[in-house]
Amino acid sequence: MIVTTSMHPEWLSNAYLVADHAGGHAVIVDAGAPIEPLLVAADELGVHVTHVLLTHEHHDHTTHMVELQERFDAQLVLPDSLTDRFTISSGDLRLRALPTPGHCDPHVTWVVEDEDRVAIAAFTGDALFHGTVGGTLNGGVDGFEHLRESILQRILALPATTTLYPGHVDATTVAEELATNPFVRAWRGDNPFVAEHVSVAGNDATLLLEAADYDGGTKAWVRFADGREAVVGGSMLSRAGARA
Repeated sequence: MIVTTSMHPEWLSNAYLVADHAGGHAVIVDAGAPIEPLLVAADELGVHVTHVLLTHEHHDHTTHMVELQERFDAQLVLPDSLTDRFTISSGDLRLRALPTPGHCDPHVTWVVEDEDRVAIAAFTGDALFHGTVGGTLNGGVDGFEHLRESILQRILALPATTTLYPGHVDATTVAEELATNPFVRAWRGDNPFVAEHVSVAGNDATLLLEAADYDGGTKAWVRFADGREAVVGGSMLSRAGARA
């Protein structure tokens, strides 16, 4: 498998060209980054692009989807209504849709499987990143619970050696995220968490964990007064004036 990555300079969102081998077939996963590097790679590899696959439909992952679909006369596959039995084949590539809601719904992780149907790579969209996780405010009232389940019971249940290609910034592995991701470690009971009173966009909450995010800021796990939990951007936190 050959993976070529393009990243948007401001959004830091990734688009991927995934090929089985030179002269073979390929798919594109997500479409929000500049497409020129992917077009150059497809031409140099001499591959036939058969599908454009989306993990979710936020604008920083969809901008060029129609352009790519039309350029390659490819099949556009949206995440709506996909189940974990849905697969696509492109030459020697086999990809399975793994529903991973929480950041938003629908949201899928595209899992690349070998000939024995063992995962070797996964494109996680905005569910899981290197060292952090996706926000849940667009995931509905159960967004946090869905995201935690998607990460712990689906993505990180893949083989430890599985390479994870997230929707933003750097690739990682299942093993690395289990060992080092602060949110994953806290949710698994491996890390203690704090209990600090804060305000989130004017709403009283308890801060349980704040850790570095992929963009140089932070992400925070919070619990609101009604018991609802969420992952939010650290810029939404205010400590001054929070109820003690």
